[in-house]
Amino acid sequence: MFGDIYNKIYPSTKTVFVEEVRRNVDFVLKDKINSVSKSGSDLLIDVSQGNISGVLKELKENPEFKIDSFKSVNTCRSDDKNFLIINLSSTIRDFSVLLKIEVSEREREKNYFEIIDILQSFYEAAGFYQYRDKDFLNNADINIPPGILDGLDFFDMDVYAEDDVIKEAYINLDIGRVVNRHYFKGMKIFNLIAYISRFDWKAGIFPEICLCRAFEELLRLEVPEKAQYIRMLLGELYRISNHIYFISNLCNVLNYDVLYSIALLERERVLRLIETITGSRVVPNYIRVGGVKEDISAEVLNKIKRSILVILRNVRKIEKMMMNDFMVIERLKDVGIISRGEALEYGLSGPNLRASGIRFDLRKDKESFYYRDLSFSIPAGKKGDCLDRVAVRFAEIYQSLRLVNQIIDKLPHGDYIKKINLTNIEFQHGTFSYDVECPHGLFKIYMEVDRKEIKSLIVMGPSLNSLILSEKVLRGSRIEDINLILTSMDISPGEIMSI
Repeated sequence: MFGDIYNKIYPSTKTVFVEEVRRNVDFVLKDKINSVSKSGSDLLIDVSQGNISGVLKELKENPEFKIDSFKSVNTCRSDDKNFLIINLSSTIRDFSVLLKIEVSEREREKNYFEIIDILQSFYEAAGFYQYRDKDFLNNADINIPPGILDGLDFFDMDVYAEDDVIKEAYINLDIGRVVNRHYFKGMKIFNLIAYISRFDWKAGIFPEICLCRAFEELLRLEVPEKAQYIRMLLGELYRISNHIYFISNLCNVLNYDVLYSIALLERERVLRLIETITGSRVVPNYIRVGGVKEDISAEVLNKIKRSILVILRNVRKIEKMMMNDFMVIERLKDVGIISRGEALEYGLSGPNLRASGIRFDLRKDKESFYYRDLSFSIPAGKKGDCLDRVAVRFAEIYQSLRLVNQIIDKLPHGDYIKKINLTNIEFQHGTFSYDVECPHGLFKIYMEVDRKEIKSLIVMGPSLNSLILSEKVLRGSRIEDINLILTSMDISPGEIMSI
């Protein structure tokens, strides 16, 4: 009780820290930037193209900032102007930076590649956004068309190989770019909530939570405690579903048909629980600005508690069968190794980052949820190979099952939504970003709003970073391991098809 009162009176330590960093950035870079402001928990730095090199040098090398991770580059249009939004982060200092750079309409493509060239000189991962000669790619030794597995079905790959060893691998995402960049124009908020979950159809609740939390922060709306717990409950159920689906896909690649079928049956059991709560599986449309769509009855909560005991028992059987199989271990061990340094530099997050030995989980840090009242640890690997990525996800399934139990036991009474009329609401002009820990990593949404209109909306999912790094990881690997390595990265196509 006293802790809640304290948190309402005083700002969080993270808020104070980000404000301190903002002041330091303003002081150190005042001659090189146009402005710096807070955008949610991120810093938004407006910089001109001519100063981008000096700004990047200071942000990366200055020990006060230590921006060591490249996340993404996105384009957006606002007020008839074109911008690049570059997402960078500091794992050591635990904050993110968004660089906003205006590019001219007349020389947009030229300016874009000039900026990418500068960015690549500081962060190797930015080379993925550079122009690639199609004639060079057409002369590749092997052209791999989109696969049939979920997560490998939205890109082509061109491979240069010597014997059965990969020398270079190039991923082409053109086939997956099917989403209209301006889908949000004129869309009402409650329609946008139903639409946004499609950007991660493996765990659709997280885009909804991310979007609604962004609007709630903009409105400074305090969400009922019960609604926060229900959101956490659904988040953990979707995390379990996603990770079991990951195991089933990997078993499919390994031609382990028995475990593949068993894993899909367990995922079906979890999806039925989700459907009981939300009425849907893939597109839940359950989160609302201010809370959730409806309450959960005591009968449903008891059903969930009974079901997770069965799920726990069956997942342990799957793990035992898989990890005690010598052939499976031999296929996974020392394949697709990602070092700690590579994981940080390429902006990995979620289980893929933790498999490389870095114990970072946003649920331990985010103060807007009540994970601080729950007991759980952060599993991590050692080598960062395919075996570690599987082991981390099994450990996270067990953690999520325990969290579900704790959430149900601690679920408070009270309202499940703070009802507000969004029809006539007007926002102050500004930008905002928010991120959540989804099963693949950090899922972020960046928005610019003005009164009743959403000027721009960018989805920044974690799967693109995994896909970019996979080009490097595949070098030196065997051709037969391509599907295994890519599947072990747990790529969610919906996040990437939005770029």
